[in-house]
Amino acid sequence: MLKIRGYDTIGDIAILKFPEGTALLEKKRLSKELLLERNSIHTILEKSEKIKGRLRTSKLKFLAGENKTVTIHKESGCLFKVDVSTCYFSPRLSTERLDIAKKIKKSDTVLVLFAGVSPYAIVLGKIAKPKKIVSIELGKDCCKYGKENVSLNKLNNIEILQGDVKRIIPKLNEKFSVILMPRPQLKENFLKEAFSVSKKNSIIFFRAFAKESELEKIKEEIAKEAQVNKKKIKILKISKAGEISPYKFRWNIEFKVLN
Repeated sequence: MLKIRGYDTIGDIAILKFPEGTALLEKKRLSKELLLERNSIHTILEKSEKIKGRLRTSKLKFLAGENKTVTIHKESGCLFKVDVSTCYFSPRLSTERLDIAKKIKKSDTVLVLFAGVSPYAIVLGKIAKPKKIVSIELGKDCCKYGKENVSLNKLNNIEILQGDVKRIIPKLNEKFSVILMPRPQLKENFLKEAFSVSKKNSIIFFRAFAKESELEKIKEEIAKEAQVNKKKIKILKISKAGEISPYKFRWNIEFKVLN
């Protein structure tokens, strides 16, 4: 197993990464070994390029086991049906989703942007049971699975909207007490849209991508965007949520909108 750089397990599918130059025969040999070692894994795929684009998809190659890309993943007592070839899903964010759920009150109204197959909405819906959750996702396939997942988990407090955040948010005739922004790595920060539907004392969970030395710049960017949108904010917590490349991290920034 030394030549496997690392892998994620989503449901019964393992997605592997190998060092550059690893021969195909070696990849298949190692994949078959992993199938024998882990009875819960039925399919081995290789991630052949980085996640990219607004839909956060990556190119996958079949290596061993059952040739499929759709699976059901279990997390925190919830079920997520996902096509790993068309929808972004990270099992590594399970602790983050659970931690956020513990901060949500039953009286909250929650907005989730860049929702994917709706794991955040569903974990919050099942564990915290807030009054209402609106989940927005651009990808049609992800929305299809998101709706299936709402049914799979027998929830009735989640509304899934398919489309561009910039187009959907202006049509929402309500403001939210909690806004989650597990956004992809894009130049735009989408804070203007989030501030437009925030209310006094709303909590926003914002995601940023930066080196540790760039963190102050990110905080300044958030403060500047708040000022432009005539909002006062207070940063409550900043935490790392994984390394995405050498010395570059995914950051979770939790802040309160004071007005």
